Amino acid sequence: MNVDTWAVVLATFFGPITALLMTRWRDGIAAKYNRRMFVFRALMATRKLGISPDHVNALNLIEVDFYKCEEVEKAWKTYLDHLNTRFPQDDEPAAQVWGKTKERRLAQLLFQISKVLKFDMSELDLFEGGYAPEGWAHRDSLSNDVLEYFRAMSRGKKEFPLWINGITPQAQQAKLNVEPNVPAPQQ
Repeated sequence: MNVDTWAVVLATFFGPITALLMTRWRDGIAAKYNRRMFVFRALMATRKLGISPDHVNALNLIEVDFYKCEEVEKAWKTYLDHLNTRFPQDDEPAAQVWGKTKERRLAQLLFQISKVLKFDMSELDLFEGGYAPEGWAHRDSLSNDVLEYFRAMSRGKKEFPLWINGITPQAQQAKLNVEPNVPAPQQ
């Protein structure tokens, strides 16, 4: 057998194996990039929301998907340390400082992730960008108020006001700050 024959035999044997290995290698790189991109997109989409399951899930994936990315891990730990500090609920100025610190540390984390993903973004753009309507915060606040009321009711600290139109005395309705005997709208 001459050299050309051996070349054809080797190419026939090793060609598909090499192609398969190259494809698997490229698929591994693409999968890693896609996992990291999923985390980045989730954090970007939820950066202006107060509490979001998607945000928390993305934070929990950083430890796995950005393993050995020291700058990302460092920014992630700094952000988590801040999130694990107690939110000052009864001190409005301290709450505002806490919120700004949270936003700044999240922007630092997003900036480090964007560098790993080779995005050209400034930390300031990440800090100031994003949108969440105030109505969402208002809705969440109302939902929390309802939950707190029912929680207090279940512990016997609140009552559920109930009156029957025409039977409950107007004085009792007035005590509950309810308009007495409001007629039903005409159809």
